[in-house]
Amino acid sequence: MKKIVDDNRLIYKCCYLYYMDGLGQKEICDQLGISRATVSRLLKAGKENGVVRIELDNPDSILYGELERKIEQQLGLKEVLIVDEMELESKADHMQRVYEEALAYLARIFHNKDYIGVSMGKTLYHLANGKINVEEVDCTFVPVVGGVGTQLQSDEGYHSNEIANAFAKKFHGSAVQFFAPAMFNDTQIMEGFLKERPVQEVTALFKKLKTVIMGIGSCSLKDSTLVKCGYISKADYEQFKQHGAVGDVLLKFLDKNGNSEPFHEFNDRVMGLSDEGLMNIENRIGIAVGEEKSKAILGVIRAKKINILITDISCVKELLSLMEEEESSCQTI
Repeated sequence: MKKIVDDNRLIYKCCYLYYMDGLGQKEICDQLGISRATVSRLLKAGKENGVVRIELDNPDSILYGELERKIEQQLGLKEVLIVDEMELESKADHMQRVYEEALAYLARIFHNKDYIGVSMGKTLYHLANGKINVEEVDCTFVPVVGGVGTQLQSDEGYHSNEIANAFAKKFHGSAVQFFAPAMFNDTQIMEGFLKERPVQEVTALFKKLKTVIMGIGSCSLKDSTLVKCGYISKADYEQFKQHGAVGDVLLKFLDKNGNSEPFHEFNDRVMGLSDEGLMNIENRIGIAVGEEKSKAILGVIRAKKINILITDISCVKELLSLMEEEESSCQTI
Protein backbone atom coordinates (compact mmCIF):
# COMPACT_ATOMS: atom_id res chain seq x y z
CA MET A 1 0.00 0.00 0.00
CA LYS A 2 1.39 3.43 -0.97
CA LYS A 3 2.61 5.86 1.69
CA ILE A 4 0.65 9.02 2.43
CA VAL A 5 3.39 11.23 0.91
CA ASP A 6 3.13 9.20 -2.33
CA ASP A 7 -0.64 9.71 -2.60
CA ASN A 8 -1.07 12.09 -5.56
CA ARG A 9 -4.73 12.68 -4.72
CA LEU A 10 -3.83 13.78 -1.19
CA ILE A 11 -0.87 15.89 -2.37
CA TYR A 12 -3.16 17.75 -4.77
CA LYS A 13 -5.90 18.30 -2.18
CA CYS A 14 -3.42 19.51 0.44
CA CYS A 15 -1.81 21.95 -2.01
CA TYR A 16 -5.21 23.22 -3.17
CA LEU A 17 -6.32 23.91 0.40
CA TYR A 18 -3.05 25.69 1.19
CA TYR A 19 -2.37 27.68 -1.98
CA MET A 20 -5.84 28.18 -3.51
CA ASP A 21 -8.15 28.22 -0.48
CA GLY A 22 -5.61 29.95 1.75
CA LEU A 23 -5.99 27.57 4.70
CA GLY A 24 -3.25 27.37 7.30
CA GLN A 25 -1.46 24.12 8.04
CA LYS A 26 -3.39 23.68 11.30
CA GLU A 27 -6.71 24.02 9.45
CA ILE A 28 -5.55 21.49 6.86
CA CYS A 29 -4.54 19.11 9.66
CA ASP A 30 -8.05 19.30 11.08
CA GLN A 31 -9.82 18.93 7.74
CA LEU A 32 -7.77 16.03 6.37
CA GLY A 33 -7.13 14.26 9.67
CA ILE A 34 -3.35 14.25 9.33
CA SER A 35 -0.46 15.69 11.35
CA ARG A 36 1.21 19.06 10.76
CA ALA A 37 4.43 17.25 9.82
CA THR A 38 2.54 15.29 7.16
CA VAL A 39 1.03 18.50 5.78
CA SER A 40 4.53 19.97 5.46
CA ARG A 41 5.79 16.85 3.68
CA LEU A 42 2.81 16.88 1.30
CA LEU A 43 3.34 20.56 0.44
CA LYS A 44 7.02 19.86 -0.16
CA ALA A 45 6.15 16.87 -2.34
CA GLY A 46 3.75 19.07 -4.29
CA LYS A 47 6.58 21.42 -5.20
CA GLU A 48 9.03 18.62 -5.98
CA ASN A 49 6.76 16.66 -8.31
CA GLY A 50 5.37 19.63 -10.21
CA VAL A 51 1.89 19.88 -8.74
CA VAL A 52 2.77 23.41 -7.57
CA ARG A 53 4.45 25.65 -10.11
CA ILE A 54 3.28 29.15 -11.02
CA GLU A 55 -0.26 27.83 -10.63
CA LEU A 56 -1.78 24.69 -9.16
CA ASP A 57 -1.79 21.86 -11.66
CA ASN A 58 -4.00 18.80 -11.38
CA PRO A 59 -1.75 15.76 -12.11
CA ASP A 60 -2.82 13.37 -14.85
CA SER A 61 -3.25 10.55 -12.33
CA ILE A 62 -6.11 12.44 -10.68
CA LEU A 63 -8.86 12.96 -13.21
CA TYR A 64 -11.43 14.51 -10.95
CA GLY A 65 -9.62 16.82 -8.55
CA GLU A 66 -11.50 19.92 -9.70
CA LEU A 67 -14.81 18.05 -9.82
CA GLU A 68 -14.30 16.84 -6.27
CA ARG A 69 -13.75 20.42 -5.15
CA LYS A 70 -16.88 21.53 -7.04
CA ILE A 71 -19.06 18.93 -5.31
CA GLU A 72 -17.52 19.73 -1.93
CA GLN A 73 -18.31 23.41 -2.31
CA GLN A 74 -21.78 23.03 -3.85
CA LEU A 75 -23.01 20.53 -1.28
CA GLY A 76 -21.04 21.72 1.75
CA LEU A 77 -19.05 18.53 2.17
CA LYS A 78 -15.74 18.15 3.97
CA GLU A 79 -14.30 15.80 1.33
CA VAL A 80 -15.37 14.00 -1.82
CA LEU A 81 -13.46 11.12 -3.39
CA ILE A 82 -14.48 10.16 -6.93
CA VAL A 83 -13.32 6.85 -8.41
CA ASP A 84 -12.97 6.66 -12.19
CA GLU A 85 -14.55 4.03 -14.43
CA MET A 86 -12.28 2.21 -16.88
CA GLU A 87 -13.38 1.25 -20.38
CA LEU A 88 -14.47 -2.42 -20.66
CA GLU A 89 -13.97 -2.83 -16.91
CA SER A 90 -16.10 -5.48 -15.20
CA LYS A 91 -18.30 -4.47 -12.29
CA ALA A 92 -16.22 -6.67 -9.97
CA ASP A 93 -12.98 -4.99 -11.06
CA HIS A 94 -14.55 -1.56 -10.70
CA MET A 95 -15.77 -2.28 -7.20
CA GLN A 96 -12.35 -3.64 -6.29
CA ARG A 97 -10.83 -0.26 -7.21
CA VAL A 98 -13.53 1.55 -5.24
CA TYR A 99 -12.69 -0.54 -2.17
CA GLU A 100 -8.96 0.07 -2.68
CA GLU A 101 -9.44 3.86 -2.86
CA ALA A 102 -11.82 3.82 0.11
CA LEU A 103 -9.46 1.76 2.27
CA ALA A 104 -6.55 4.05 1.39
CA TYR A 105 -8.67 7.00 2.50
CA LEU A 106 -9.68 5.29 5.75
CA ALA A 107 -6.08 4.36 6.49
CA ARG A 108 -5.19 8.02 6.13
CA ILE A 109 -7.77 9.38 8.60
CA PHE A 110 -7.68 6.54 11.15
CA HIS A 111 -5.37 7.07 14.12
CA ASN A 112 -4.37 4.91 17.07
CA LYS A 113 -6.95 4.86 19.88
CA ASP A 114 -9.74 6.14 17.59
CA TYR A 115 -13.24 4.77 18.00
CA ILE A 116 -14.78 4.05 14.59
CA GLY A 117 -18.48 3.41 14.05
CA VAL A 118 -19.64 0.99 11.34
CA SER A 119 -23.10 0.36 9.97
CA MET A 120 -24.28 -2.71 8.09
CA GLY A 121 -24.83 -3.83 4.51
CA LYS A 122 -23.24 -5.24 1.40
CA THR A 123 -20.89 -2.35 0.61
CA LEU A 124 -19.23 -2.30 4.03
CA TYR A 125 -19.04 -6.09 4.10
CA HIS A 126 -17.07 -6.23 0.85
CA LEU A 127 -14.98 -3.19 1.82
CA ALA A 128 -13.90 -4.75 5.11
CA ASN A 129 -13.29 -8.18 3.59
CA GLY A 130 -11.31 -7.03 0.56
CA LYS A 131 -7.90 -8.50 -0.23
CA ILE A 132 -6.17 -5.13 -0.04
CA ASN A 133 -3.49 -4.76 2.63
CA VAL A 134 -3.51 -1.70 4.89
CA GLU A 135 -1.23 -0.40 7.61
CA GLU A 136 -2.04 -1.49 11.15
CA VAL A 137 -3.99 1.05 13.21
CA ASP A 138 -5.04 0.39 16.80
CA CYS A 139 -8.69 1.44 16.43
CA THR A 140 -11.80 0.12 18.12
CA PHE A 141 -14.66 -0.60 15.72
CA VAL A 142 -18.15 -0.12 17.13
CA PRO A 143 -21.42 -1.24 15.47
CA VAL A 144 -23.78 1.73 15.35
CA VAL A 145 -26.89 -0.34 14.62
CA GLY A 146 -27.95 -3.53 16.34
CA GLY A 147 -25.94 -6.51 15.16
CA VAL A 148 -28.58 -9.23 15.34
CA GLY A 149 -30.85 -9.94 12.36
CA THR A 150 -33.32 -12.56 11.21
CA GLN A 151 -33.48 -13.83 7.65
CA LEU A 152 -30.07 -13.13 6.17
CA GLN A 153 -28.20 -16.14 4.82
CA SER A 154 -25.50 -17.37 7.18
CA ASP A 155 -22.78 -17.14 4.52
CA GLU A 156 -23.25 -13.38 4.04
CA GLY A 157 -22.00 -11.35 6.99
CA TYR A 158 -23.83 -8.12 6.29
CA HIS A 159 -24.75 -7.48 9.94
CA SER A 160 -22.91 -4.78 11.86
CA ASN A 161 -21.23 -7.10 14.38
CA GLU A 162 -19.64 -9.14 11.60
CA ILE A 163 -18.59 -6.00 9.77
CA ALA A 164 -16.98 -4.57 12.92
CA ASN A 165 -15.05 -7.82 13.33
CA ALA A 166 -13.93 -7.72 9.70
CA PHE A 167 -12.67 -4.13 9.97
CA ALA A 168 -10.84 -4.98 13.19
CA LYS A 169 -9.14 -7.89 11.45
CA LYS A 170 -8.28 -5.73 8.44
CA PHE A 171 -6.65 -2.96 10.50
CA HIS A 172 -5.42 -5.20 13.34
CA GLY A 173 -7.60 -3.32 15.80
CA SER A 174 -10.40 -4.50 18.08
CA ALA A 175 -14.17 -4.72 17.79
CA VAL A 176 -17.13 -4.29 20.10
CA GLN A 177 -20.19 -6.52 19.73
CA PHE A 178 -23.69 -5.04 19.81
CA PHE A 179 -25.94 -7.92 20.83
CA ALA A 180 -29.25 -6.27 20.09
CA PRO A 181 -31.73 -6.52 17.22
CA ALA A 182 -31.35 -3.87 14.57
CA MET A 183 -35.13 -3.47 14.42
CA PHE A 184 -37.87 -3.74 17.05
CA ASN A 185 -41.59 -4.20 16.50
CA ASP A 186 -42.41 -2.11 19.56
CA THR A 187 -40.64 1.09 20.66
CA GLN A 188 -41.50 0.44 24.32
CA ILE A 189 -39.72 -2.90 24.18
CA MET A 190 -36.75 -1.19 22.56
CA GLU A 191 -36.66 1.48 25.28
CA GLY A 192 -36.57 -1.28 27.88
CA PHE A 193 -33.76 -2.98 26.01
CA LEU A 194 -31.79 0.27 26.03
CA LYS A 195 -31.79 0.19 29.84
CA GLU A 196 -29.91 -3.11 29.95
CA ARG A 197 -26.28 -2.73 31.03
CA PRO A 198 -24.68 -4.67 28.10
CA VAL A 199 -26.54 -2.44 25.66
CA GLN A 200 -25.65 0.74 27.56
CA GLU A 201 -21.98 -0.26 27.51
CA VAL A 202 -22.10 -0.17 23.70
CA THR A 203 -24.25 2.94 23.30
CA ALA A 204 -21.97 4.81 25.73
CA LEU A 205 -19.18 4.38 23.16
CA PHE A 206 -21.18 6.31 20.57
CA LYS A 207 -20.08 9.54 22.27
CA LYS A 208 -16.43 8.56 21.71
CA LEU A 209 -16.74 7.99 17.97
CA LYS A 210 -14.47 10.11 15.80
CA THR A 211 -15.55 8.52 12.51
CA VAL A 212 -18.55 6.56 11.29
CA ILE A 213 -18.61 4.59 8.02
CA MET A 214 -21.99 4.05 6.38
CA GLY A 215 -23.36 2.48 3.26
CA ILE A 216 -26.21 4.32 1.55
CA GLY A 217 -29.16 2.27 0.38
CA SER A 218 -31.31 3.15 -2.61
CA CYS A 219 -34.96 2.18 -2.93
CA SER A 220 -34.24 -0.69 -5.30
CA LEU A 221 -36.18 -3.76 -4.24
CA LYS A 222 -33.89 -6.07 -6.19
CA ASP A 223 -30.75 -5.05 -4.28
CA SER A 224 -32.21 -4.11 -0.90
CA THR A 225 -30.21 -5.52 1.99
CA LEU A 226 -32.97 -4.41 4.36
CA VAL A 227 -35.49 -6.65 2.60
CA LYS A 228 -33.00 -9.54 2.47
CA CYS A 229 -32.36 -9.12 6.18
CA GLY A 230 -36.06 -9.18 6.95
CA TYR A 231 -36.03 -5.68 8.46
CA ILE A 232 -38.83 -4.51 6.18
CA SER A 233 -41.43 -6.29 4.05
CA LYS A 234 -41.60 -5.85 0.30
CA ALA A 235 -45.06 -4.30 0.65
CA ASP A 236 -43.88 -1.69 3.17
CA TYR A 237 -40.84 -1.01 1.03
CA GLU A 238 -43.02 -0.22 -1.98
CA GLN A 239 -45.29 1.93 0.17
CA PHE A 240 -42.30 3.96 1.37
CA LYS A 241 -41.32 4.59 -2.25
CA GLN A 242 -44.83 5.87 -2.98
CA HIS A 243 -44.41 8.32 -0.10
CA GLY A 244 -41.21 9.69 -1.61
CA ALA A 245 -38.50 7.54 -0.04
CA VAL A 246 -35.28 7.58 -2.07
CA GLY A 247 -33.03 5.59 0.24
CA ASP A 248 -31.78 4.90 3.73
CA VAL A 249 -28.74 5.35 5.90
CA LEU A 250 -28.29 3.56 9.24
CA LEU A 251 -31.56 1.75 8.34
CA LYS A 252 -33.50 5.03 8.43
CA PHE A 253 -35.42 6.16 5.36
CA LEU A 254 -35.62 9.68 3.95
CA ASP A 255 -36.83 11.53 0.86
CA LYS A 256 -34.87 13.51 -1.73
CA ASN A 257 -34.88 16.60 0.49
CA GLY A 258 -33.49 14.73 3.49
CA ASN A 259 -36.85 14.65 5.27
CA SER A 260 -37.44 11.49 7.32
CA GLU A 261 -40.71 12.48 9.00
CA PRO A 262 -42.98 10.41 6.67
CA PHE A 263 -41.10 7.29 7.77
CA HIS A 264 -40.72 8.01 11.49
CA GLU A 265 -42.82 5.04 12.61
CA PHE A 266 -40.25 2.73 11.00
CA ASN A 267 -37.17 4.83 11.77
CA ASP A 268 -38.08 5.15 15.46
CA ARG A 269 -37.83 1.38 15.83
CA VAL A 270 -34.20 1.21 14.70
CA MET A 271 -31.80 0.29 17.50
CA GLY A 272 -28.62 2.30 17.24
CA LEU A 273 -26.99 5.69 16.92
CA SER A 274 -29.47 8.57 17.13
CA ASP A 275 -29.67 11.36 14.55
CA GLU A 276 -28.38 13.80 17.18
CA GLY A 277 -25.50 11.51 18.05
CA LEU A 278 -24.58 11.15 14.39
CA MET A 279 -24.34 14.91 13.94
CA ASN A 280 -21.74 15.12 16.74
CA ILE A 281 -19.29 12.80 14.94
CA GLU A 282 -16.37 14.53 13.21
CA ASN A 283 -16.11 12.29 10.13
CA ARG A 284 -19.43 10.99 8.75
CA ILE A 285 -18.48 8.91 5.71
CA GLY A 286 -20.99 7.69 3.15
CA ILE A 287 -19.91 5.12 0.56
CA ALA A 288 -22.11 4.44 -2.47
CA VAL A 289 -21.49 3.98 -6.20
CA GLY A 290 -23.58 3.82 -9.35
CA GLU A 291 -26.07 6.28 -10.80
CA GLU A 292 -28.94 4.46 -9.07
CA LYS A 293 -27.63 5.74 -5.73
CA SER A 294 -27.62 9.43 -6.71
CA LYS A 295 -31.09 10.34 -5.36
CA ALA A 296 -30.36 8.62 -2.05
CA ILE A 297 -26.98 10.35 -1.76
CA LEU A 298 -28.54 13.75 -2.41
CA GLY A 299 -31.15 13.17 0.30
CA VAL A 300 -28.54 11.96 2.78
CA ILE A 301 -26.32 14.99 2.11
CA ARG A 302 -29.24 17.39 2.49
CA ALA A 303 -30.05 15.78 5.82
CA LYS A 304 -26.38 16.41 6.77
CA LYS A 305 -26.00 12.78 7.75
CA ILE A 306 -22.68 12.59 5.90
CA ASN A 307 -19.92 15.15 5.38
CA ILE A 308 -17.56 12.89 3.43
CA LEU A 309 -18.60 11.06 0.25
CA ILE A 310 -16.81 8.22 -1.51
CA THR A 311 -18.41 7.43 -4.87
CA ASP A 312 -17.72 6.95 -8.58
CA ILE A 313 -17.99 9.13 -11.65
CA SER A 314 -21.26 7.63 -12.94
CA CYS A 315 -22.96 8.49 -9.67
CA VAL A 316 -21.51 12.01 -9.67
CA LYS A 317 -22.69 12.67 -13.23
CA GLU A 318 -26.22 11.64 -12.29
CA LEU A 319 -25.99 13.66 -9.09
CA LEU A 320 -25.05 16.80 -11.03
CA SER A 321 -27.82 16.10 -13.53
CA LEU A 322 -30.39 15.87 -10.74
CA MET A 323 -29.21 19.15 -9.25
CA GLU A 324 -29.33 20.88 -12.65
CA GLU A 325 -32.87 19.58 -13.26
CA GLU A 326 -34.00 20.90 -9.88
CA GLU A 327 -32.40 24.28 -10.52
CA SER A 328 -34.00 24.49 -13.96
CA SER A 329 -37.38 23.51 -12.54
CA CYS A 330 -37.14 26.24 -9.88
CA GLN A 331 -36.30 28.86 -12.50
CA THR A 332 -39.38 28.01 -14.59
CA ILE A 333 -41.78 28.29 -11.66
